[in-house]
Amino acid sequence: MHRADCAVELALATFCILFNAGCSRPGAQGAVRTIPPSAVVVETAERHEVPITAELAARTQAVATVEIRANVEGRLTEMSFKEGNLVRKGQKLFQIDPRRYEAEVQSAGAVVEKAEADLEMAREQQHLVNAQSALREAEAALLRANQDAERMKPLAARRAVPQRDLDAAIAAQSSAAAAVEDARATVRTTTVGDRMGLRQAQASLTSARASLDRAQLDRGETAIHAPISGLIGTVEVSVGNYVGRGESNRLTTISQLDPINVVFGISEALYLRTVDKVDRKALARIDLILSDNSQYPFQGRYTNIGSAVDEKTGTLQIAAKFPNPKGVLVPGMTGRVRVALEKRADAVLVPEQALFDAQGSKAVYVVTSDSMVALHKVVTEGSYQGKSVITKGLRGGETVIVDGIARVRPGLPVNAKKAPSVPGR
Repeated sequence: MHRADCAVELALATFCILFNAGCSRPGAQGAVRTIPPSAVVVETAERHEVPITAELAARTQAVATVEIRANVEGRLTEMSFKEGNLVRKGQKLFQIDPRRYEAEVQSAGAVVEKAEADLEMAREQQHLVNAQSALREAEAALLRANQDAERMKPLAARRAVPQRDLDAAIAAQSSAAAAVEDARATVRTTTVGDRMGLRQAQASLTSARASLDRAQLDRGETAIHAPISGLIGTVEVSVGNYVGRGESNRLTTISQLDPINVVFGISEALYLRTVDKVDRKALARIDLILSDNSQYPFQGRYTNIGSAVDEKTGTLQIAAKFPNPKGVLVPGMTGRVRVALEKRADAVLVPEQALFDAQGSKAVYVVTSDSMVALHKVVTEGSYQGKSVITKGLRGGETVIVDGIARVRPGLPVNAKKAPSVPGR
């Protein structure tokens, strides 16, 4: 027990010595310091009716891609462009050796000339005229035979002429009638024959002219021109190759660049939430943010929406068409589109620099009426005129810190100063 009392007394003595030593130092009194308030820049959270915009990942896509193929066979003799350059509609791209097709055109032309001559001859033939003339002669002979027979009958009855003369006249009458029937049959046959010959001559001429047209078309196909304006791709064959058979008939491709499509996906949930609220006029003023964060100078317009939601990504594909007069955009480029989805009357706006991450959520520092810092977690949805749209966490009118965020903590005092006004804001 005595040892315990001694230990207590020793501890008290040590404390007194240390306390007295500290008190004896100059300036030791008042060593506890107060931290001065940090200087921060603030702005007021404003309430506005704003369009709610969304930025969605996008990529460029050619409106049309056309394969350039060789439609006739032959040796490739000329290429009149550089790969990867822009070409104009109608510009000559390739030349195939045309000599073979020139010869075919001349041959087909000769066949046409012969067919024209045959048709002219068929029209001038006298077969039907001759047959008709023979028919008239036979009819005249029949008329004379009839007259002779009629004259002989009363004479034979009075026995003024022998019976054999009447019999000869009647026989001549029958022979003349048979000759008329033969002549009439010849006229009918000749009429059909001449008509068929004329039709055959006309058909031959039509076929010959079609062959000439085909030969001229093949000759024209030896010079290959660009069907559209756009960016020409890699050439798949070289000058000197024989083209026009199998896969070698594809020479290159042209992708139309002006206008150009920009496709992007919208989530199923966002689509359902905004399908009845979307600003239709805003769909004709879609902004494009390029991969370097610069804004493309032309606005696009909505053109079509996909027919089904992608099962893998859960998004619905939308296409917008953008002017591209200088060919700045090429297929396959990535970026973001900014689309106004709806209008919100009770949105709160704060500068984007006021936002920071706090445990996986967005937050802002608010300066209270007693100049203390308070942390408010917020929910954002898009942006408007360079400010973030707050849908939850602020009611509007709060004073939020926009500069000096790293120097403050919740519960500490600050020296707040309003941000200088910017002309035009």
